[in-house]
Formats: sequence, C-alpha cells, structure tokens
Amino acid sequence: MRRLLPTIVLALIPAVLPAQQSERPPGYVFSVTVSSAQQLEVVLNRAEDLRELFNPDEHSRVAIVLHGNELQLFHKDNYAMHSTVVERARQLDRDNIIDIKACQTMMRVLDIDAHELPNFIEQVPFAPAEIDRLEREHGFTRL
Repeated sequence: MRRLLPTIVLALIPAVLPAQQSERPPGYVFSVTVSSAQQLEVVLNRAEDLRELFNPDEHSRVAIVLHGNELQLFHKDNYAMHSTVVERARQLDRDNIIDIKACQTMMRVLDIDAHELPNFIEQVPFAPAEIDRLEREHGFTRL
C-alpha cells in the first residue's frame, strides 16, 4: 500500500491541475469618483500601467467602478465633448485590459438612465457592495 500511494497521488495531479489553471487569478479594483475627463484619463493611465507590470494570462482584469460625477462623462448626450476618453475606455475594455462598472445608485442621483451609458459599461446596483464582492469572492485588491 505504501508503494501504491505515491502512484495514486501522481496519477491524480493531471486531473487537479487543469481545474486550477482555468481559474483566473485575482485582479485589481479601482473605486473611482473624479470630476473631470483629465482626472479619468489619469485613472485609465494607471490601469494601463498596472497591466504592463504583469502577464495578462496570469492575472485578471482591472475593474474600475465609477460612482461619482464621472458617470456624466459617459452619458450619450455628452459623447461629442468627451469622445476621446469614452473611446479610450472602450478600447481598453475591448482589449481586455479593464472592466468598467457603473453604480446604478449614483446613476439615479445623477438622473442617468441605463440606456444612456455605452453598452461596454457594466451596471451594478451599488458600487461599495460591488467592490466588496470583487475583494471577497474574487480576491481582487482594492486600489
């Protein structure tokens, strides 16, 4: 039996490893409340810099949770004025560098309807709860 145990353990390793490799490692979450396109650009730059520090195959995405006046930058009526930052955010999302999330509670405060934000922005009920969920359930690090 003693000789058989190492053989059984070695036989089980391939069955265990693929499951571990398929799980995405933790990422980072930014809690964002800024008031200008320039300040949002700084956040996008920081997220992009973080992604350059690690291999995307080894780390999860960077989540940016918007829950302040910056949501107005993404409002469809303001697109012409802020198209540069919106398109940059869209491209970073498309390239799997960031996930942008919008707080629906703050959207109500700012009188922004769900259909008035770009489709690439995921809407979440309450920003602090989403940030806590990402930390607790997915091991994200809050920045």
